[in-house]
Amino acid sequence: MDRPQRRTDAEHSHQGRAVFRGFSGFSLRLCVSAASLCLLMSWGWSADEKTAETKPAPVAGTESKPAETKPAEVKPEATPAAGTTHVDTKPTEPPKPPTDEQIAQIRWEEFSADNTWVCPFAQDFSRNDEFPERKTDWEDFLAKFAVWAPGHVFDNTEKVRNLIGACSLMDIGQGQFESELPLFVYQRLRREVPDEKLKAILAYMAFHPNEGSVIGTAPELNLDIGVGDDQIRERLQVFAVKMLGRMLGKLPWEPPAQP
Repeated sequence: MDRPQRRTDAEHSHQGRAVFRGFSGFSLRLCVSAASLCLLMSWGWSADEKTAETKPAPVAGTESKPAETKPAEVKPEATPAAGTTHVDTKPTEPPKPPTDEQIAQIRWEEFSADNTWVCPFAQDFSRNDEFPERKTDWEDFLAKFAVWAPGHVFDNTEKVRNLIGACSLMDIGQGQFESELPLFVYQRLRREVPDEKLKAILAYMAFHPNEGSVIGTAPELNLDIGVGDDQIRERLQVFAVKMLGRMLGKLPWEPPAQP
């Protein structure tokens, strides 16, 4: 069944199609169809452990002062970016690039609709030039986005998740630039993250939507939405697939020519 058409104005001319069938509330199917996403990447997970030092028993008949021991150095834990929710474990090494078999399992046509209620994705920024007020608002937003701390973390995986998380919050809140922001983030990630690493991170997000951290709010960007992680993760997954598809030349999707 087709999803309701997005609110349109003079700027919209194409009717959107359903983004993804199977997710509750959003017709998303990537996770529901476990058979179609059965080839998952595996990463080793480990946690560093320290064993306590044991003191040897004293020799009988002798008196000795207990050995002086220095207190173990406690390294401060990394402070998570504001508005993020972290899991206790994380990959010990960066995700590996997706295999051809994994890519073949993705039904790209399910993610071809870019002008819909859920996860819109602009083709360009022409709308922002049509009205002076909108252009000014866009420039103001970009100025805030450029210095947004979660978008400048050292770890590439976290950076990708955080920037796409902002797109998810903008979409959930039906923000003014919900279709332009994903395109801007995609172009920024292509500049800042090496292609092979970016492909691996996006594929991991697509196949493992419940892993890793999520941005739950971004008041610095006026995206103080206050929704559950599940809604954010659903959109993280869809945006990750859309960006991965653009990197691989699979999206925008064109139906096969009829004989």
